[in-house]
Amino acid sequence: MGLTSITPLIRKHINSYVLIDRMSYKEIARCIVWYTEVFKGKCEPLYGLGFVASVRERAAKYFKQLELDQQEKKAQANKIVAYQENNIIFNIKSLQHKKRQPKQLDINDIDIEGDGND
Repeated sequence: MGLTSITPLIRKHINSYVLIDRMSYKEIARCIVWYTEVFKGKCEPLYGLGFVASVRERAAKYFKQLELDQQEKKAQANKIVAYQENNIIFNIKSLQHKKRQPKQLDINDIDIEGDGND
């Protein structure tokens, strides 16, 4: 938000969310992150954090889905590692520098018959 210090209104909102609404500081921070980064809302210090209560459920749902996606990716990565331990994997791109050279012809190996006069 670009603040050097917390304004009295923001402090009041934070205290209200913690004491009355039983929100954790992490939950408040997630609401702010969701509102600014996902919803693309703008936080104005003049108005404080009044939007936090209204986006609480959507932010919680978003971060819950984010955690589930990360767990799924981690499980998928573990499956791949377990699969790869039983297989030999070649990096084909690293073998590109070893392209087969065409067979070269030696002129001395050519046998010309019937041509006695050179």
